[in-house]
Amino acid sequence: MTKRRTFISGCLVAGSLPSTVFAAAGNDYADDFNMQQYLKELDELISIDSKSGYIEGANRIADILEKRFKSIGWTVTTKDCEGRGKALVATNTPNQNHYDVVLAIHSDTVQPVGNAAKYPLTIKDNIAHGAGVADDKSSLNAVWWICKKIPPEALRKLNIAVVLNPGEESGSPASRSFMDEQAKKTDIALVYEPGRPGNGFVRSRKGSMFLTINFHGRPAHAGNNPEQGRNAIEAMAKAIPEIKAIASEYKDVTLNADVVKGGTTANTIAEDATIVFDFRFFNDQTRDAVLDKIEALCKRGFAPDVTSELKYVAKSSALAHTDKSQKVIDLVNKAASELGQPDPKWMDVGGASDGNRFSGGGAAVACAMGVIGGDLHHPEKEWSDMSSVKPRIALGRKVLELIAQQK
Repeated sequence: MTKRRTFISGCLVAGSLPSTVFAAAGNDYADDFNMQQYLKELDELISIDSKSGYIEGANRIADILEKRFKSIGWTVTTKDCEGRGKALVATNTPNQNHYDVVLAIHSDTVQPVGNAAKYPLTIKDNIAHGAGVADDKSSLNAVWWICKKIPPEALRKLNIAVVLNPGEESGSPASRSFMDEQAKKTDIALVYEPGRPGNGFVRSRKGSMFLTINFHGRPAHAGNNPEQGRNAIEAMAKAIPEIKAIASEYKDVTLNADVVKGGTTANTIAEDATIVFDFRFFNDQTRDAVLDKIEALCKRGFAPDVTSELKYVAKSSALAHTDKSQKVIDLVNKAASELGQPDPKWMDVGGASDGNRFSGGGAAVACAMGVIGGDLHHPEKEWSDMSSVKPRIALGRKVLELIAQQK
């Protein structure tokens, strides 16, 4: 056991990190790595509240990254995403019109404001805990380390961009156009969501959309003249099983009714009601077919004289496992093999990421390239495996080198 000093909650305290942290991570591909410095930087990030929509936190993280990347000579631009804070693009060349490779990260977390102080960075037996430590701050910091010493051939041949999204956790409501713009410029996207336990990476993700249906009926007094009313809540109740039945017609489609509201008082026939469905799918053709069927049901209606209107912000894409993405996956596998790392375990998962958006823009995508972690939505349990930091940094650099060798 190697005794080290670890930054926790901004203070130097005694810590212990197993020496295996530094074992066979790829020889020269991470020889500059310093765990003490990495933890100091990680602690700075975790000490910042950055719940999705908390502008102050998103801006502070963007400012930190802007300063870091400018210090190594990269070109940095930021964009204010109204209500979400700053997005950022850092490139190794002044060319921001086309990217050979994007390393995608996000500044926002699901942790409520105040959790940065409540759940500071702590480390025990090589496992780090803290607010947002896994999703996405350990990986965000790892991307910085990757870029500090990119292999010379990759740095010379490739236009590389780091893209920071301030709104990934909430579906990018204010950064959607910014992210779509970056996706259209990108050939390959390496998405630094946390790696999965067991050396897991992600090759496909379901697309995710929130579908809102607004029902409008007619109010009436429930005692004096209920027959004159048209109950929006009852129409909504009839709609739920009909809409959910559509999911059973397709493989790997889910439609879950997760938010409902309606009515005003208990003695009034409900004039209005609203339901929000979480809609998940593995390919965009299925997405369109399901949306068409729901739209048709809403136009038909679910009860006499009650209207139903389907709304959604925009169509999102699935991150599909394609022949194009498989070529990137093959490069990741080759990089791991040449570094002497365990074989990557590729997974198909239900949760969406910025990889979906890059895939929708035409990029080839490999996801969950980041530091291994878990319990992402549990404030007390969220964890990140520090023994995977150096190997994932080495892997990222090696993948960039292999991409450059193909140009």
